[in-house]
Amino acid sequence: MERILRRGSTEEAGCGEGSALKLPQNVEDTLSKVLPSEDVLDRPEFDAREFINRNFPDEQSLGDIGDFVSRLRGRMKELDDSLSQASQDQSLAAHQALVDLKEAKMATQQLFHKIHDIRGKAEQSEIMVQEICRDIKQLDYAKRHLQTTLTTLKRLHMLVNAVDQLEFMSSQRNYREAASLLEAVNQLFTHFDGYTNVSKIVELHKTVRTLQEELGGQIFADFRSIGPMGALEENFPSEEERKAVFANLSAACAVVDALGKATREKLIRLFCDEELMSYERLYGVGGECAGLQQAETRYTWFYKLLGAIDDRLNAIFPKHWRMARRMCIQFCESTRTHLLAQIGAHTPDEMDVTLLLKSLQRTLMFERDAAQRFEGVAEGEELEEMELDENGEVIDPHSAEGIKRKHRRKKHEAERKALEEEMEKNGELTGDNQSLPTIRGMISRSFDPFMTAYVALERKNMEQMINEVMSAELVDRNGQLPVFSSSVNMFAYIRNSIKRCTALTNGQTFFDLQNEFKHCFQLYSQRLLGKLPAASTGSTASTGSTGGLDSSSSGAINKIKLSDKQEEELCFVINTAEYCADTLPSLEEVIRAKIDKAFSEAIELSQEIDTFHDVGAAAMKCIVAGLETSLDDDLTSLHKTNWQVWEAVGDESLYVSQMGEKLQIFIFVPVLRQMLSALYFTNFCDKFAASFVPKILQAVFKCRKVSQVATQQLLLDVYALKTLFLQLPVLNNDAFQPSSSSASTAAIPSRYTKFVTNEMATVENVLKLIGTPNEMLVESFKIMWPEGTADDFQNIMTVKGLKKSEQTTYLETLGMQRKPTGKIAEMEGKMSDMTENWKKNMQNFAKVPFTFSGGMNTNTHQHS
Repeated sequence: MERILRRGSTEEAGCGEGSALKLPQNVEDTLSKVLPSEDVLDRPEFDAREFINRNFPDEQSLGDIGDFVSRLRGRMKELDDSLSQASQDQSLAAHQALVDLKEAKMATQQLFHKIHDIRGKAEQSEIMVQEICRDIKQLDYAKRHLQTTLTTLKRLHMLVNAVDQLEFMSSQRNYREAASLLEAVNQLFTHFDGYTNVSKIVELHKTVRTLQEELGGQIFADFRSIGPMGALEENFPSEEERKAVFANLSAACAVVDALGKATREKLIRLFCDEELMSYERLYGVGGECAGLQQAETRYTWFYKLLGAIDDRLNAIFPKHWRMARRMCIQFCESTRTHLLAQIGAHTPDEMDVTLLLKSLQRTLMFERDAAQRFEGVAEGEELEEMELDENGEVIDPHSAEGIKRKHRRKKHEAERKALEEEMEKNGELTGDNQSLPTIRGMISRSFDPFMTAYVALERKNMEQMINEVMSAELVDRNGQLPVFSSSVNMFAYIRNSIKRCTALTNGQTFFDLQNEFKHCFQLYSQRLLGKLPAASTGSTASTGSTGGLDSSSSGAINKIKLSDKQEEELCFVINTAEYCADTLPSLEEVIRAKIDKAFSEAIELSQEIDTFHDVGAAAMKCIVAGLETSLDDDLTSLHKTNWQVWEAVGDESLYVSQMGEKLQIFIFVPVLRQMLSALYFTNFCDKFAASFVPKILQAVFKCRKVSQVATQQLLLDVYALKTLFLQLPVLNNDAFQPSSSSASTAAIPSRYTKFVTNEMATVENVLKLIGTPNEMLVESFKIMWPEGTADDFQNIMTVKGLKKSEQTTYLETLGMQRKPTGKIAEMEGKMSDMTENWKKNMQNFAKVPFTFSGGMNTNTHQHS
């Protein structure tokens, strides 16, 4: 075995030194995929030593080595035989592959020759077919051209005949035949669009244009000859003559339709001018009825005209011309021109607002009625119950005539829709009819530039209304909170003003009016501010309607002494300001919904809302200042008491009881809670606590030589004040404590409790430090007031009555310096400024910047 191992080691060493075959890993992976094998000897990581040790782990296993070697030799023989057979098979396969490749090349060459022969024969066949079909194509081309020529000649013959007949019918004024011939000529000319250079076609075009001009001139002359439709009986007294005229003019309209849009529009304009000529004489510039006071009779005149000629218009003009609507549009255009001239001749001060509004209202009624009659009900609009008769007068909708006209209008509306559907189906509903301008606003829009007098009148009325209701000082108690009746009246007036204006216009005038509403709100807010005590009205802008608790927010507030009536009035001011601020958003939505879309984005009342919030905050500041003023005397007695001679701790001091009574009864905090909303009452508690509670600490610091016994009394007083202020949001005037402690605790805001507790805890800590023995003062200050400053420590020592020398010693022990006072502090400040200026001058003077270190005790020249 050792011999075998030594031999294996020698062979391995030889392989390592010689040409050992080591394939890359990717090659090994590829071979394992192509030639999969489970034999151990085929593995890349095969180790002969490991293999032998695994099969012959000990000397006893060497007894089977002979059989193992025999099996290996048998396996080697099998592999040799397999390799020999594979080599022979590969040799035979290579020879056969060469033979197959040679045969494939020969087959490819044969196929190429066959394809070349087929291609040549196909080209020869194509040449033969072209020679055979050449004569046939020539015959086909000749036949096709001959048919086109015959068709063109036939159409030319028809065109010439149609032009000749059109010329004859035109001379005979036979408009019915001329209309059909003109349509035929126009249709035939479309086939000769490619022959514009042919002289005959050019000649026919000139002839037809001449005939069209002659026909148009004849038709215009015929319409002018009959005169106004209302006076047709004067020129044609018999019914037969009028029917003949109607038939002739109806046929003439068919000719005008064939002549095109320009001729049709010209005829419509001519006819409308003829019918409205008497209107221009009466109501035009310089006419006897041209004044604004006659505006209502204009529409009466038009209704009379329309009632007289409506049936005749239907008998003459095609339905798709919509002559009644077109005449109404031209009437509106003329009326707008007349009214602009009349209104523009007066300045806003000279304008009679009542007459202007009456004319506008009557104009809107006419536009609404005419639009529903000729255009139908607009989208989102209901059919008006209002009906106008031929004289332009309003008909009672509940009368017999009103009901009959209502059903007649619904019938006309149904007929109009059916006509539109039929015209659309027949292709007669052209873009010309669909693009007609709407009658709504055609006249009334001209009033907008001159409505400044109306807006000024509304402003004057609003100012007068505010002055009247504010002088009465009535209170509306119908709502949840009492407010000044003036605010309710103001919004009621504004709602009515919106109704009045939107009934007239919702454009520029309405936009100007809502600006006057803003002026009204500003005026009303100023009148509310005028009810505040004069001492605090100047500090409004910096105060919000709500805010967090912060002792630093209590600025200098003037002393205000409030009577019971003033306190109640301030509550009314707060409630009224809150009511106005809460009502303005809904008013803004109403205005934005009713005003024209062009102005809706410009509607904004946030500034007015903020103004009323500021008014409420100013009134709240007055209440807080008044309450503080009433408690200042009691708080003053705290530091005026001689605490040095206080001998025993008893019940709470007198000033504490007096403050509690004032908060409960005399200043009616419980009543204040009932009169204000929860938001503003919470705001009152926050602001009052933030302003007054810090004053307790200031009052303590003003005390002098407070003994340890007095400190205990002050701690008792501070605890009573703390309890009082914690229960402030739920105080009642029956007893010192609230009626239900559990319910009141739930009603007290947590931030309020936290603020009062923290502030009063500071006062309690200060009092405990004041009562601390002098030898324990420094350590106690570090523990109880770690963030305290030298000023705080010095104030505590001053309250204890320590001498200045003792204060200096304790400050040095604490590691702080006493703050200089008086002339010494002033001199030190001047010396510090001089030192800083000298340092800056020296640094500017030096070429190289350096850091100057002042003082005499420097270690600059010491070396480590």
